[in-house]
Amino acid sequence: MSLLEEQHVFYTERVPEHFNWTLERQRATARHDSDAARTLAEMEAVRAAIVVQIDTGKGVQRHVFEIENGEMRCVVDPTRVPFLILDHTLEDFSSIRRECGDSLLGFLGGLAGLGDELRLTAQRVRDLRELHGSLAFERTGPGGFVLVATFGIETPEVQPRATIRLDETIYKQLRNGELDPQDAFLNGMIEIEGDTEMAVSLALTVLSPD
Repeated sequence: MSLLEEQHVFYTERVPEHFNWTLERQRATARHDSDAARTLAEMEAVRAAIVVQIDTGKGVQRHVFEIENGEMRCVVDPTRVPFLILDHTLEDFSSIRRECGDSLLGFLGGLAGLGDELRLTAQRVRDLRELHGSLAFERTGPGGFVLVATFGIETPEVQPRATIRLDETIYKQLRNGELDPQDAFLNGMIEIEGDTEMAVSLALTVLSPD
């Protein structure tokens, strides 16, 4: 299977399957846990759209996801303005999948120090939409990648307002829960370039409780 075919299968099949599996897992937990039930209600309240755009070198391949009542499906065109647009190159796909897992929010989960993905709740969608701009997430070192996330606007900015940059060691420690994300930000282990206020707002959003 070519890399182009691999990313197509990943985004059209694996991503929605994993997203909906996470929702079903939350539903199972919510049956006997009141806190989990409150989080589930917030997850099921999500009505949003996400777009992923891959620069193949010969054009852009676009994947569109709609989330209704907390469940994700692939569509041709969104019926609402996407709150999140993700851009990356085909060349970076394998690294992004390896480092971020099967979730569109895996890079945010890494920043939050989660071994699991960041759950998408209605409040988190509202908070992310309010960022109103593009931000680059860069994992440096071998197998590194650049992922540009655009929040709350319809067209990605030519130049991201901010860049969050960290190396492979720090990212691995965050993903494994070996490093507290607040300590990583405060101690300069995570480099912020450009609009610091936007980057900090993103960090606060991903670190907020579900």
